[in-house]
Amino acid sequence: MGTILWDLPGMSTPPLLTAVKRPLAELFRAVNHEKREFSDLASMDVLANCRREQFTKARTVRHILAPNDRLAACLDFIRLFVVEFLPINEDVVYSYRKGVSTFDAVARHKQGKYFFVCDIASFFPSLGHKRVEVTLAQGGDRTPISDFDHWQSRFCELICPESGLPMGFPTSPGISNAALKPFDDALKAACDMRGLVFTRYSDDITISGDCKEALQGIDKLVENTLNAVFPGEFRLNQSKSKLMNLGMKVKLLGMVLLPDGSVSVDGPFKKDIEVLLHFHSKDRRRFLEKVENDLQRGERKLAGMINYVNTVDQDYLDKLRRKFGAAAVDYFLHRSFS
Repeated sequence: MGTILWDLPGMSTPPLLTAVKRPLAELFRAVNHEKREFSDLASMDVLANCRREQFTKARTVRHILAPNDRLAACLDFIRLFVVEFLPINEDVVYSYRKGVSTFDAVARHKQGKYFFVCDIASFFPSLGHKRVEVTLAQGGDRTPISDFDHWQSRFCELICPESGLPMGFPTSPGISNAALKPFDDALKAACDMRGLVFTRYSDDITISGDCKEALQGIDKLVENTLNAVFPGEFRLNQSKSKLMNLGMKVKLLGMVLLPDGSVSVDGPFKKDIEVLLHFHSKDRRRFLEKVENDLQRGERKLAGMINYVNTVDQDYLDKLRRKFGAAAVDYFLHRSFS
């Protein structure tokens, strides 16, 4: 296998192939052009270079371990040269992958008539140090690092410095995709035998089919497969497991699957975006009240919402243009409000 090198700082240019693998230190210095010390990657105290943050989403407090610039540079290097080489089941996993999105995951189920959704409880915290180390080992032969085995334990220390995979590290999403590959493979094989479609977006599992009988006992199938592949490591969030069928509101990954197979954004989301658009164009004072008197933050939020609609439902985007004016809507498309 060839070695991949990035020839500009920041590792943002397309990969260039060379003939052989190279030692980690040589790759690190070639990529960073002496702007970063290899000793950071080799020996820095990980937790001393993090700060702890928390945020609340849907009344749930989530804790984040945020790396400083020194650690983030090392993690980004590991992401590019180790994590992105880890094998995943590309037919199943749609999370955190370039070129695919939540929309693509939902669209896989547009031919379905019956649906089962569930999620894995405390997903990132359940991805422990041992699971991360096993996951990294699966990619050893694939990476461009010739001395990967020597550095594998250090990679694990950097990626997972505590008991569970930290939210906030750039390496965590890719690890979460790869770590469940044995489960993804096993459940996909079982679903294929039943004529079902199975996708996973991080901890969210969706299974669909056109025959109700094929989904009988699907909750136990998922649970038993997870326990068989990873005994005692993960558990399903039973309170979020749900069976649905066309005729009901089929909500998948925050989107709504319509009876004709098209995908749209959810009703409450539409209401929020229309309220914000109305006040932004007609009553700036009320708009500021809605966004906690922070115009830049409010416009950034609205831009994100409109760009999300642009990826999910072009018909609804056109409806917004007709209702509020093309200029008012397009003002927020593909524009930075940072």
